[in-house]
Amino acid sequence: MVHGDVGSFDTRFERLTDHYRDAIMRGQLKPGDRFPSARELSETHGVGRTTAGRVHGTLISLGLIEHRAGIGTFVLGPAGGGDGKETPALKSAARRAVRAFDEWRARSKPQALVDAMNELRDALH
Repeated sequence: MVHGDVGSFDTRFERLTDHYRDAIMRGQLKPGDRFPSARELSETHGVGRTTAGRVHGTLISLGLIEHRAGIGTFVLGPAGGGDGKETPALKSAARRAVRAFDEWRARSKPQALVDAMNELRDALH
């Protein structure tokens, strides 16, 4: 049986995500810079494609990078400093979520989710 705080165990995924997040936040990777593909991350850092893909997904969800189909992945820059402006990636993701929700809502309507999405929609306008 294993004892101890397993929450303190850093995975390669966490270390790699932290490395790139910190590089973007410090300005080592600047907005508009090309970001390595998942394949390049996998080869450079000796991690599997799944891990590299998770790093991409996490950085995209944080609004730090953006994938442009057929072109590549690019750095967006650090998240806004509390000035009330959303990042382009956040706004785009929120709009996709609202569209997906609207399509789903046509089939069923749990009220709590309807209310939350309406609040998100209002915040985007």
